Amino acid sequence: MPFRPLALSFALGAVFFLITATTFASLGVILPAMIAEFKWSWTTAGLGFTVLSLFTGIFSPIAATSLERLGPRLHYALSGAVMTVGYYLLGGASGVPSYLIAAALLGAGFALLANVPGTYLVGRATPPSWRNIAIGAYLAAGGAGGVFGPLMANALIESGADWRLYWLGSAFAIAAIALVIVALSKSRDALGPDVGKDASASAGAEDRAMQWAPKDAMKTAAFFTIAGALTIAYFCGVTVSTWSVSHLQKAGLAPVIAVAMLSLYSGANAGARALGGVAAKRINPRTLLVAALLANVVGMTALAYATSLPFAIAFAIFDGFAFGMALFATTALLIDYFGLKNSPMLLGAANLVATIAMLGPTLAGKTADEWGSFAPIFLIYAAGALVAAIAVMVMRDPNAVRSDAPARA
Repeated sequence: MPFRPLALSFALGAVFFLITATTFASLGVILPAMIAEFKWSWTTAGLGFTVLSLFTGIFSPIAATSLERLGPRLHYALSGAVMTVGYYLLGGASGVPSYLIAAALLGAGFALLANVPGTYLVGRATPPSWRNIAIGAYLAAGGAGGVFGPLMANALIESGADWRLYWLGSAFAIAAIALVIVALSKSRDALGPDVGKDASASAGAEDRAMQWAPKDAMKTAAFFTIAGALTIAYFCGVTVSTWSVSHLQKAGLAPVIAVAMLSLYSGANAGARALGGVAAKRINPRTLLVAALLANVVGMTALAYATSLPFAIAFAIFDGFAFGMALFATTALLIDYFGLKNSPMLLGAANLVATIAMLGPTLAGKTADEWGSFAPIFLIYAAGALVAAIAVMVMRDPNAVRSDAPARA
């Protein structure tokens, strides 16, 4: 790869790492200090997560449109500014309104900067024969942010520093990396017409996939199946991030063990994303998605019955693998079936559908209130993952369905 596309890929991975580390991964670590200062209730503080998730989903399809119409340079300049302002407002928050406005901006910025445009640009930088590995590495960078984010936030809190420094430092870092991306990008075509082309056997399949219009792709059974699988993965992942530590403690495990299991989960999540990129050279992404969903079944079931360390470890490994692999496999499948050019729009639409998963923690909390345990909802999510796995197993390649249509007519 030439220097500029390679450097751009690294910069995009750095952005994904940073925004994952400093939003979803570590907001919960910083919140207790904010709650203590502002005298908030946990319900009020939790609204920030809801707003963050909601705006991430809403802006996912907008990211695709913005990238297409503005070009990578202007898109990342404006998106970096949105994220920078969000961090700055959060660092200067003086009450609930400014907190929620900051959370909304961070959610929008996350969608505008993260996997929807990033996956496309990384894919463009890479020859098709190496594309899945590059995308897997890029997604793994985001997963690594989930591992290191809480550690960074906790280190700052433990040092006695003002929590506002965390957000102000994040604002400076995201602005700097966004400027690097702007400098490495072209105004319209990020990588030029010849990058990402080779004479591999996959070229013919890619040409067929490129014939899809996004609106037609979104009408296929394959798109709905993939979006449904991603939604199930998010239901499990968001709920695990919110309640697994509390559930494991209620089940009798020591707090340090419960927290360690969440860290193990995050590590497996990041590792699975990178593993997916390597495995996809030999294994069809659909098979990888089925494996991810079946791992979800095992992981959520183990979590429901995790009254001992072996079950807790099984939950962390299987469920972490499931979320990371599902994120990679759904991305790879959408690109394989409908082409890289359509991936921003289709990934944005799939992530918008998956926004409903923000209800997962609420449903789990309601279940715990009514039944005294989170276990029933975990088992329901496991059943949903099994249904999704079966649906993916029987899903047909939409390109084959379309080529068969004239013959049946």
